Amino acid sequence: MWTDTAGSARANLGFYLDAYARADGPVVELGVGDGRIAVPAAERGRAVVGVDLSEAMLDLCRRRARQAGVLDRLTLIHADFRKFELDTPAALVALPYHSLGHLLTLEDKGRLISHIYSQIRPGGRFIFDDFLMTPALVAHMRRVELRAEYRTAAGADVLLWVTSLVNEPARSIRVVTWEDELDAEGGLARRRYRRLSLSWVEPSQARAMLTEAGFTIEACYGDFDRTPFSDRTAREQIWVARKPA
Repeated sequence: MWTDTAGSARANLGFYLDAYARADGPVVELGVGDGRIAVPAAERGRAVVGVDLSEAMLDLCRRRARQAGVLDRLTLIHADFRKFELDTPAALVALPYHSLGHLLTLEDKGRLISHIYSQIRPGGRFIFDDFLMTPALVAHMRRVELRAEYRTAAGADVLLWVTSLVNEPARSIRVVTWEDELDAEGGLARRRYRRLSLSWVEPSQARAMLTEAGFTIEACYGDFDRTPFSDRTAREQIWVARKPA
């Protein structure tokens, strides 16, 4: 629910669906999760290899694909995306939704990018997005936000809240979400917290890691409408890199 209600999750769907459709060969999505992108891509006729460390998320992805009638177009691999191995080199590897941020050190991020390079065929691409931590975004993340209101299968009303602890010098984010389940009178019946540690890279660091791995950078966009990146106007950093032929 937290991912589905994020603004960037809504914004990036069309961008990645278009990238998957244009790929001339095998498409691999790292951190495929519940299939939010992969299943719509499969509905459009694209076969996708999805990699995820969570069996629970892969089960949700299978369920979503089965309901959409496209399970035969998905190959799901239970693996850490730092160590995945492909039988056939990919034409496109995608790492959507700021998922590079799950690795907390530059060394781990660099090793991942080098490993991705090894799994892409010559001429293939790697696409990923990462936070662009502007003062406005930092201020927004530090606020307490009511992200969603919904009802459980048992009929209880639930409020979903989120806030983040942002450490700018360390480039780290501690996301805290909580669900307030309400009783019949609107009082708090139950509260459950979840916490997630993330980090981000500066654009100069992303560029350096890509080139050090051997990639040629084709584009860096400042939003999912493919606006060329500008320090003054960008809201995201979205990288498109190619393995030389």
